[in-house]
Amino acid sequence: MVAAGGTAVGAALLLSGCNGDGSGDSGNMKLSANQALLKASEKTGKTDTFKADLTVTGTGDGGGKVHADGQFRLRPSLQFSAKLDEFSKNGQTVPGAKGQAIFKDNTLYAKVPQLARFVSGGKQWVKIDVNQVAQRTGFDVQSLVGQVQKVDPAEQTKMFTGSKDARRVGTETVDGVKTTHYTGTVTVDDALKQLDAQARQKVEKWLPKDRANGKINFDLWTDGDNLPRKLVSKATGSQGENGTVTVLYSDYGKSFGVNPPPSDQVGELTLGNLLGGN
Repeated sequence: MVAAGGTAVGAALLLSGCNGDGSGDSGNMKLSANQALLKASEKTGKTDTFKADLTVTGTGDGGGKVHADGQFRLRPSLQFSAKLDEFSKNGQTVPGAKGQAIFKDNTLYAKVPQLARFVSGGKQWVKIDVNQVAQRTGFDVQSLVGQVQKVDPAEQTKMFTGSKDARRVGTETVDGVKTTHYTGTVTVDDALKQLDAQARQKVEKWLPKDRANGKINFDLWTDGDNLPRKLVSKATGSQGENGTVTVLYSDYGKSFGVNPPPSDQVGELTLGNLLGGN
């Protein structure tokens, strides 16, 4: 579930001296779209908590649709509580794939019907120690958890600063908030160049393999504080396959609690059965 929700990209943004309408103004000079994107990425990079509503659609092999939402804390350590309520492939709902996930203290708690038969004691939730699973089985749950960070708006926005044609479209209202709308395209290669080595290694796994010709079309809506309220990105590969990620953001900087499920509802994952071992 975490992988499904995250692979979507699947996303942050300060214009010091923002106008009430969300447009950027530095002194008397309007910022260009690229400058606005850069300032936005810097601002959002300092925002540790937010809510995100994520929809992912794709074509080609494995095409389908995923919808998930949750609340996330990126720093000082990753915590999140997320729900996957739609998962379909080739127009057909995947039975048992919906569920919930809680991540705290390097431990993942998952409630997924598809995993129920692998959970000891018939419990609703399964507890997975990320490091322990990797050591015992080589199954890297940590990389799956890392997928969740693809909704990080700062990382997404920073990639867009590599665009050669970013432009300001105008002002629009998103979820009752007045925003400034930016749009543009960026090649996969130019997008990845904007990231540090660690972020680039995470992100390139879900982007088209053809870095020179692969392309990302993006639309970004930022509020009066230049924090993203909506992000739509569409990645297109050299064979015409594409995937679209839409993220709605809210509740930046608000504190929230992430609590593990009650212990009497949590079982262990029988890894041998799950991974085909003894």
